[in-house]
Amino acid sequence: MPTPPPVAKRPTTLLIATAIVLFETVALWGYIILLVATAIGEEDIWRVAGFIAMWTVALTFLSMGLWRRRKWTRAPLIVLQLLLSVIGFSLINGDAPAPGAVLVVLAVGCVGLLLVSQTREALS
Repeated sequence: MPTPPPVAKRPTTLLIATAIVLFETVALWGYIILLVATAIGEEDIWRVAGFIAMWTVALTFLSMGLWRRRKWTRAPLIVLQLLLSVIGFSLINGDAPAPGAVLVVLAVGCVGLLLVSQTREALS
C-alpha cells in the first residue's frame, strides 16, 4: 500500500494571519447578532446590518480558503484588511479610539503577515 505524501507544515505567519481573520470574522458575526437583536422595530439599521453581513460572509469564505491554503484568498484578504484599517482610522478619529486602534493593528498586522514570503510559499 502506498503511503500518502507528507503534509507540509503550516508556517507560523500563516497560522497567525488565519487566527486574525477568524477573530475578525467571529467578531463581525457577533456584531451582526447584536445589530439584529437591537434593530427589531427599526427600519434604518437594516441597511447597515446588510452591509456588515455582506462583509462578514466574504470574510467567512476567505478565512475558510486561507485555512485550506488556497492561493486566491491572499489578494482579496489584503484588500479587505486595508479597508478595515481605514475603518479603524475613522473610529480612532471618531468616538471609539480604543476599538479603532485594535482594528488598525490587527488589519495592518494581517496584511504584513500575508505579504511575507513564508505565507506566500505556503499557499498552494
